[in-house]
Amino acid sequence: MSGVMSGRGRNGPWLQNDWLRVEARLDDGTISPVASATGFRPSERVRAYAELADGATAVFGRCDYDVQPFEDRLGRGRRITLTSRLRGLVLRREVCLYDGAPYGVTRVGIANEGRSPLRLAALHAFTADEGRGRLRLASPADRVRVYRNGWQSWAPTLSFGGREMDVRSAPPVLSPEPPTSEPGRFASDDVGVLYDADAGRSLLVGAVTARDFISQVIVDPPSRAVDARNLCDGIAVAPGEAAWSERFAFDLAGGPLDQLERYGDALGREMGARAGRTPSGWCSWYEFYTRVTEDDVVRNLRELERRRRELPVETVQIDDGYQADIGDWLTVNEKFPRGMGWLASETKRAGFTPGIWLAPFLLAETSQSYAAHPDWVVRGDDGEPVLAIGNWERRNFGLDGSHAEARAWLAQLFREICDGWGYEYVKIDFLFGAAVAGRRHDPQATRVGAYRQALAAVREGVGPERFILGCGALMAPSVGYVDGNRIGPDVAPFWRNLTREERAAPVVRARRPDDDLSAETAIRNTLTRAWMHGRLWANDPDCLLVREHFTKLTTTEVRTLATAIGLSAGMMLSSDDLVRVPDERRAIISMLLPGLPHAGRPVDLIERDMPETVVWEAGDGSGRLVVGLFNFADAPRELACALPEGAWHAFECWSGSYVGVVKETLRSGDVEAHGCRLVSLVPAGEDGAPAVVGTTGHISMGALDVRDERWDLAGPRLSGTLVGVGAPARRVCVAAPMPVQSVLVDGAPVAFEAVDGAVLFDADVMWDTTFEVIFSGR
Repeated sequence: MSGVMSGRGRNGPWLQNDWLRVEARLDDGTISPVASATGFRPSERVRAYAELADGATAVFGRCDYDVQPFEDRLGRGRRITLTSRLRGLVLRREVCLYDGAPYGVTRVGIANEGRSPLRLAALHAFTADEGRGRLRLASPADRVRVYRNGWQSWAPTLSFGGREMDVRSAPPVLSPEPPTSEPGRFASDDVGVLYDADAGRSLLVGAVTARDFISQVIVDPPSRAVDARNLCDGIAVAPGEAAWSERFAFDLAGGPLDQLERYGDALGREMGARAGRTPSGWCSWYEFYTRVTEDDVVRNLRELERRRRELPVETVQIDDGYQADIGDWLTVNEKFPRGMGWLASETKRAGFTPGIWLAPFLLAETSQSYAAHPDWVVRGDDGEPVLAIGNWERRNFGLDGSHAEARAWLAQLFREICDGWGYEYVKIDFLFGAAVAGRRHDPQATRVGAYRQALAAVREGVGPERFILGCGALMAPSVGYVDGNRIGPDVAPFWRNLTREERAAPVVRARRPDDDLSAETAIRNTLTRAWMHGRLWANDPDCLLVREHFTKLTTTEVRTLATAIGLSAGMMLSSDDLVRVPDERRAIISMLLPGLPHAGRPVDLIERDMPETVVWEAGDGSGRLVVGLFNFADAPRELACALPEGAWHAFECWSGSYVGVVKETLRSGDVEAHGCRLVSLVPAGEDGAPAVVGTTGHISMGALDVRDERWDLAGPRLSGTLVGVGAPARRVCVAAPMPVQSVLVDGAPVAFEAVDGAVLFDADVMWDTTFEVIFSGR
């Protein structure tokens, strides 16, 4: 088709493009989407309705309709508007299709034509849950898979079987509302995916705007139901006024990962995502915690200066521990005697970007800021401050972003930190504090509305060009204000969060999806939210810990953490005392610098709670793939990955070994518990020409650290440049279809190891270095 077509059927109007047809009914305002390519129709009657605060519901009756062309941030298309006039109110539903997108977008609105205000509890924009509207599934519920996103940075994000229990994410920290208690009922924030395994079909529903309301997608396979709703916080719709839900996309094309990537693109466009820079750095937190001193930071700054080639990070970030109290950010404690402005200046003098941590949406009960301005925090119906989190051995209350004085304080605070002290990068943490439920200065402010007002004040103070890293942040509502965002729980210097009794038990307990503060759960969200990177912001997978001191992570687990972070292409922040890190562990940090230009894809995202296969495509015309295979089990096991058609040379990074030529399936052999394999694959061409299969110097395994690769048949020789990025000491693997006479590095011969079909040699690449592999002839 040339674009979206529209028409009128027996029951009402319809829209259709190359991917999707949506039929609307005029008798009840329901819609029925169907995928053009497969005929997949998830529901015959998808409802929309308004839920009032008094418990009543406003549902569509007989509708009028209008069809118009339109254009918005997602493109051009056509839009149906359904209008149902009820006693004292009007319900409207918009349904949009685009000329160039495979998804549709819908929203629901309510207009008050009565004499009294209407208070809203929720707006339901895409609900399939009853009668002929229930989901049509080919699979029984236990064969259905559900992708469940969390509401803020630390909240568990993973895929579930259709009859499992949702995570135990109690509000306000990890969820906006208490979790559901029924097996098979999942509350996914912003976006949810239901995958019908037996049919191989997938339904995504997700909010592509997040300016006013908390968005949830309730997925319930046993009840064959889905409900995309906005929590409206009881706001009043005055007579003569109207309120609209957020805009929800529904996508039936392709698989879950494709859909999530398209959804991320759409959300980013609608919300004005700032997805440009992906900085690297050093962070004080996981080595020094709140004990950090000025001397600790300066010592590591000097080490970074000394090792600039090996550790070319951009930012030095001082984390929690410098401030007098939570809320008293401009009062510095005695551990930083020369002040934070001096430290910023010294960081710049050393050639790095100064970064600093704050939790600006919290006020501690002990802070001077709270004592002076107790009216700046969210309060409950009893008039008491709402507890956002108990931390730092004190109660901390959520800042009210609807309060003009609190916003002015935020803007001035960040002007002083950035323009006054000189910080060019700010990490703002515990941001959910501004979105806790309660009463605000503006009674019409919703949780999301007040949260975004607070973020806008921070951006005003920081300025348009400086980097803001969010943490403990609501996900979709933060898009457009933050440049980077934490997408998982805190990492930790141990694999799993065990109690003392569990550690002493003869059998280590299995992981729980709601565990927090561990390397394992940080890795989980790094993989399950990889689709957000470069679409919504720069993903922050939290820090890489490689040290041998003050840790329970094994070398195997450190490599797994590094592999996940590296393949995610997100921010890389080291958080060790670098002076104490041995050479071989420091090389692991170097391997992730610079980061990959785009994220790898967790191709089995929907199949299991923690994806085991991540595939990164170089996209440079070489055909190179880098595959991460992860064993998250507590015992050794073999892993496998299906390959594209053809034959592939394979080289494993951590062992530095040539695997051979593989077809159809890459098999790992036994991978140790909590271990991984990192494999470079290049096409084994029919001409049998030599090629660099991979290196151990950088996570790209040749894509970023090898250039000018040339095969000279007359030589015969393969030559190129080993680029001075990544770890200086590296092993290089070259496919060798004929005997090798010699290997030269910067013109000097080096030892090499010939194996069946390849040659391996070592090189110390501090700066760009040439190499030649000279063959004896055919």
